[in-house]
Amino acid sequence: MTSVTDVKGVGEALGQALTANGFRTAEAIAKASPADLVKVPRIGVARAPLLIAAAKEAISTKPATKPAARRTSTRKPAARKPVARKTVAAAEKTAEAAARKAAEEKAAADAAAAKARKKAKAKAKAEKAAKKRAEMEAVFSKAKDKVKAKAKKDKKSQKDDKSKDKKKKDDKNKDKKKEKKKAKK
Repeated sequence: MTSVTDVKGVGEALGQALTANGFRTAEAIAKASPADLVKVPRIGVARAPLLIAAAKEAISTKPATKPAARRTSTRKPAARKPVARKTVAAAEKTAEAAARKAAEEKAAADAAAAKARKKAKAKAKAEKAAKKRAEMEAVFSKAKDKVKAKAKKDKKSQKDDKSKDKKKKDDKNKDKKKEKKKAKK
């Protein structure tokens, strides 16, 4: 018995349609009339006689007995030539990846350099501010000392003035007393 799909022009879909309509072997197709085959979907009036002829040919060419077992070849398969694995596109991809990596490294180095410059600038600014603060403190303490010295001097001069005033007053009082004594005498 020959399978329906062994007939020339019959594939999987047509084979299923023939089997569904009762044509399970190539012999059944060969014995059928074109009118019977036209009833199967996908088979027209022109195709039916061609399928019958192809089925008869498939039956006649196929031997009735089982074919002999296939021998294994004793020949070694031909050695394959190594295929260049990297194509132009792969080489371009590799080059692009390397360029991207180099650009990323350069950007990282630029960022690190900018960060270092920023840090150095901040340090210099802090040193300048500390120096200015020290100068301001020195000026302030000098002014403070000057004010203290002046206040001390003013206090001393006031004290001297008071003592002078007291002395003058005492002298005046003494003079008045002397004059009174003279006047009484």
